[in-house]
Amino acid sequence: MKKGAKSTSENTDQPTDETPRKDPFFTVQTPMGEFSVDMKAYADAKAAAYEMMPKQKRSNLFDSKMFTFLEAPKTQRDSRYWRGHLGALMKAHLDAYLQPEFEVVEEFLIEEGVFRPCLYDTIPYSEEKRQRIMVLGTRFYQSKVDPNHRFTLISSVDGDGDHRITLHLPSERNMNTERYDFSNFFNQFEEDFYANGPLNGSFFDLKYNFIQRDPNIDNLLAWNPDIKETLWNDIINFQKAMPKLKELGLSNSRGVILAGPPGTGKTMIAKWLASHSTITCILISAEMITGRKDIKNCYELARKVSPTLLIIEDIDTAGALDRRASDHPLLGEFLQSMDGVVPNHGVITLATTNHSNKIDPAIADRPGRFDRIVEVGLPDKEQRYHILHQHLKPMDVAPTVNREAIERLAKNSDGLTGAWLREVVQTALIASISQKREFITKDDLTASLKDVLKRRGMAYRVTPYGASSQESANAYVQ
Repeated sequence: MKKGAKSTSENTDQPTDETPRKDPFFTVQTPMGEFSVDMKAYADAKAAAYEMMPKQKRSNLFDSKMFTFLEAPKTQRDSRYWRGHLGALMKAHLDAYLQPEFEVVEEFLIEEGVFRPCLYDTIPYSEEKRQRIMVLGTRFYQSKVDPNHRFTLISSVDGDGDHRITLHLPSERNMNTERYDFSNFFNQFEEDFYANGPLNGSFFDLKYNFIQRDPNIDNLLAWNPDIKETLWNDIINFQKAMPKLKELGLSNSRGVILAGPPGTGKTMIAKWLASHSTITCILISAEMITGRKDIKNCYELARKVSPTLLIIEDIDTAGALDRRASDHPLLGEFLQSMDGVVPNHGVITLATTNHSNKIDPAIADRPGRFDRIVEVGLPDKEQRYHILHQHLKPMDVAPTVNREAIERLAKNSDGLTGAWLREVVQTALIASISQKREFITKDDLTASLKDVLKRRGMAYRVTPYGASSQESANAYVQ
């Protein structure tokens, strides 16, 4: 007998002394009095009623109804599924895709031989919109122009959460219309989804979650003016030039790397560029790239919804793109995706990294892959003042927390990133709350800065960005 198989000689149905007997009766107390329910009798009655149903109605209820609507003795079937939230977005776009030429004649759901209403859900459809979709159910469609053109559409969800759409068409009738080639329906539908659906022109991540473009993000950044001008030319102005470049037969793809210590605002800069872009923007974090074909699929998606700004956070972590450390299998996939057989027309790649020295030269030192590396260093005194001022602006502060006090704080915080400066303000706020004060004082901020510098000095040891010693505030972990 195979391991795990059950012996046919064992009578597992007979209760033993160790097996507790389960009583099918239970009693319910109600305002009308006490009554008992016999679940076994209920199950027997339900089974008997099911057996009394006509055999054809019981086993072929759906087929009979579908064949009657389609007026055909048999059908041809086609089906396709999409994973997760992408499948829900596909179903949302389906209504807009079919609505101009087809109308719903009837919709229903059959469960245990009983007609029920279809099951619906409401999903985020764009950065600001939500839309209701049919998750489970059947629809009968017919053409608004020629009622003889009909088909059946079934919406379902697989056991692993994939959304599926299935079509049934009369096999003995020409269902082609001026717009729809039903033999190629799903290919046409997907093409229209990527060209005209909710993803095109939106800002979303690789899991198809929409990201709100922040109109106030300009106020949150403390800019180095040279970096701002460089990125505006390389990303925003390049978007405007892309159609002309394509018309002239020139490359209209581009790659830029933002490199610098952690906490210097590289991700914030990327989101700033996305907020000023009128094209599709896709945000990819390192944990979303877990295996082969993930990077290839990223670029395939970017091309489908192009023009696209593809933002890859922590590119060195995403693919361990350093031959000196290991022969990582994703390195070749990055090389092939960025400058391979299939050109990335209309795709701008913006990657961030904490360690520009770990990017393989095959990626960074070749136009057509990454054309520029922009160093985002630690903020200078003026930038630190701006960061502190913006974080303190919405808070209640004492009159002593004036411009002079903030400037002194900025001067004494040399070497801190924007993230650590935010921590200075938050720590001061916590101190004021713990002391039951309604405002932040200058002493709170001074004490908070000392605490942050101490904590940072304990955590950071390596000094690759110009710090003179391990004790310097400029030190950070490699």
